[in-house]
Order: sequence, then structure tokens, then C-alpha cells
Amino acid sequence: MLVANPPAIVATINTGAKPCGVAVAGKYVYVDNYGGGTISRIDPKTNKVVRRLNVGLGPCGVVAGGGALWVEDFFEDHIVRVDPKRLRVVKRIHVGARPWDVAYGYGGVWSSNQTDGTVSRIDPRTNKVVKTIHTGGSPACIRAGAGAIWVGSQNTDDIYRIDPATNAVTPIKIGHGSELCVDPHPDGVWVSDDGANSVTRVDPRTNTVVATVKVDGSPADGMRGPDGYEWIPNQGAGTISRIDPATNTLVDTVNVPGSLFVVRVGFGSIWAGDFKGTTIARVRP
Repeated sequence: MLVANPPAIVATINTGAKPCGVAVAGKYVYVDNYGGGTISRIDPKTNKVVRRLNVGLGPCGVVAGGGALWVEDFFEDHIVRVDPKRLRVVKRIHVGARPWDVAYGYGGVWSSNQTDGTVSRIDPRTNKVVKTIHTGGSPACIRAGAGAIWVGSQNTDDIYRIDPATNAVTPIKIGHGSELCVDPHPDGVWVSDDGANSVTRVDPRTNTVVATVKVDGSPADGMRGPDGYEWIPNQGAGTISRIDPATNTLVDTVNVPGSLFVVRVGFGSIWAGDFKGTTIARVRP
């Protein structure tokens, strides 16, 4: 499909080692470097790394909320609270078994713990785990939105919906026993299925599948872009798929070199890191 003014890479920034999660806090973009144990602060005015902070052995997921950055440290079983203004570690919160990702919303910080089938709920006022929620499966990507906490998984057929009022878990079957990542919105929860090379749309009112869109190889952790489309990185193809939620159709495929695991939005752009390399691309929608 031909698209007028197609997306384009406007900058490629070297973060040091295996860029993974991305978050925006204040006037900066923050990128976790899984291979280097650091978080990089990027100035979007210059597209340059201006500071780095050591945060742990394996930082990947990161989210901004409550005046803090919350960083998942996979190898040390912690969620790390970082003060983005001073760029310093404030607290290390032990969550148990191999946190895979972290979310912020509904009054809590939420850690998906890959190896023990749980989600930890952290009170940001006390920096303590207040609830351990058993989901089953192997929890992976986790996001807050559409009235719930949504948890992806590895090597199972299900995603998990957590009610933040009761902590009750509802499994929703997607299929294929692969890695499933989630992006929730009121118009649908978009589930990337790397085994099926597809993105499934779930109606959050009924918890039922309403559409499936074929994409490139190994779709991963996507996000709604400033253009209103779903941007889904294809880790196995070096591309990003744009899906129109109004029609459940693939709009186009954007070439972005590298093994793209996570895309996030900030300062009117899409930020997509090369998980097997050292750079993150800034893409103009």
C-alpha cells in the first residue's frame, strides 16, 4: 500500500548496549540498556545521550509514573525506583522471580514475574510489595489501560486481565503457545503473537477476540502512535507494522534495521531499539 509522507528514520542514537525499554519523563527520553546494566538519558532536542546511570545487571522494562522511573532488573529480581530529576537510584524493591516487565497505573506499580507465574503489586507510596497475584503461565509484557492490568505471557495460549480493584485474574485465550505482548486501549487490547506472526484485537468489554491481522516475523511489544495507528515491532524482520484500528487492516510496513523488541512514543516520535545491537532509532510518523 502506498502512503503519502511515509514514516522515516530521523535519527539513530547509540545507547551503549542492547536498548530495551523506553520511557518519557519530563523533557527527556530514557532507554534501558539490557546488555550494559544502565539507563540512558536522551535529549530529544539533540538526539544525543546526555547521561547514563547504572541501575542493575539486566534492566529492560521501564515505565514513568508518580514522579519516578520504575525499572525492571531481570537478573537481580528487583524493580528499581529512579529519581529522573537527579538521575539516581532511590530504592530497590525485591519482587521474587525474574521480573520481565513493569507497568504503572491504578494506584500501583506492577511487575510481571516470568519464572513463578506471578504479578507483584507495589505501593509507590511505601515502595513495598502489597500483593502477589498468581496468574499462571510465564508472565511477560505488562501494561495498564482499558480499566485493567493486562499481562502477556511466554509459551502459553493466554493473556491475563487483572482487575485492579480486586486483584482478580481472568485468562483470555489467544493461542499458539508463543510470546504474547499487549497494548490496551478502550477500543481494543492489541496482542502481538510472535508464533503466529499476527496481531490479535481483543474487545476489553467482553474479553473476546474480534480481529486478527497478519504482520511480519515475530511481532513484539508495540504501542499506539501519535498518528492513531498501532505500531508493532517485528523482532525477526527489522520492520514495524502499522495497523489502522478503525479497519483492523495493515496500513504499511516501515523498515527499521535491527532486532526490534519494544517501541514507545515520545515527543511526537516512535522510538525503536535494536535489542541485538547498540542503537535506538527515532522514527517520524
